[in-house]
Amino acid sequence: MLSPFSLLEVNLLSRAGKLEILNFGNFARDLDALLDANSIRTLSDRAEYHSEARRFESDYGLTFFDSLHGAVSRVQKETIVSFDRTYDKLGKVGVRRIDPIEI
Repeated sequence: MLSPFSLLEVNLLSRAGKLEILNFGNFARDLDALLDANSIRTLSDRAEYHSEARRFESDYGLTFFDSLHGAVSRVQKETIVSFDRTYDKLGKVGVRRIDPIEI
């Protein structure tokens, strides 16, 4: 599963010049193909994610997107695959992170 906020975050990072994507159309097409080939589906947004995210921002000092991804993980009861150790703060609320190197 892919957090519904992942694609939005990539788009915004690209627009802000923090992530260089030379041809966003080709990138999006290739990303769709990669996700399909690996049977990875993008979840739909849910109000519950935003409620949890606000709590994570407040209680754990997470950024906007980190809190949203953490909320998706908690609500869906799925493990986050990320190099970002920020998510380890959410272990207390049942969020588990695995480093991609371990896969």
